Amino acid sequence: MINEYDLHIAIPTFQRPKTLVFRTLELLKDVPSDYITIYVEDEIQEYLYKKFIPPQYRIVQTNTKGIGQKRNKIKMLNTAKWLFQIDDDIATIINKENHKLSPKEVWELIINGFKECEEEPNCRLWGICGYSNHFFLKDTISTNLKFICGNFHGTIIDEDRETILTPIDLMEDYYNTLEHFCRDGVVLRFNGYGTKTRFAKEPGGLQTIYSPEDRAKHEKKNCLILQERYKNMVRIIEKERGMDLRLNHKYKIESNDND
Repeated sequence: MINEYDLHIAIPTFQRPKTLVFRTLELLKDVPSDYITIYVEDEIQEYLYKKFIPPQYRIVQTNTKGIGQKRNKIKMLNTAKWLFQIDDDIATIINKENHKLSPKEVWELIINGFKECEEEPNCRLWGICGYSNHFFLKDTISTNLKFICGNFHGTIIDEDRETILTPIDLMEDYYNTLEHFCRDGVVLRFNGYGTKTRFAKEPGGLQTIYSPEDRAKHEKKNCLILQERYKNMVRIIEKERGMDLRLNHKYKIESNDND
């Protein structure tokens, strides 16, 4: 049995109260509301969200700008052992059979994720594959280096080890994965689950903060920062608009699957 002091579920959000209600909160409707906190930018955003969010959910202002700063603030405010973060626009979680998880199954996945993570020595970060196409999902749990998407991930807060905060904003989940792996030697990923979102088409979110051109500039800058910090672990690829990172397959590490 867990209690509200063991688990904290954080939803960072910006200008998406309706999306949050009809997507992520609907997906989490089997989770007791005491575990869930919604993190907004400021007093204006809190006022906006209170018009739509059911009153049982707590809303906290972070006074930050951007997702990296907000995730850092969430970690600093958190007092629970298990910290779970989920984005505001998650429509469904799917498995490799293209089955859409029910709210009960999502709740079970969250709890099981932390339990599996605790059973792996030194592991503090877990997540799911993140793909929206079930053909790319595999029924494995890996502990080698694979990116853990920021939109659905859990962190075990160990008082004996420093909490990892990101120095970058966009692509902060890349940094979080790489830094955890460098420090812990392991990140855990359920490769048989993916997320379906419409983040690029939903109002609000990062596209409200950054124009496509500004976002591409920030992503390029952060790709270069990450490549310099994690030289032999990642490589930069060119996209139609800007840059992205991929793991360097020449970086040899032990793995419990062949991916």
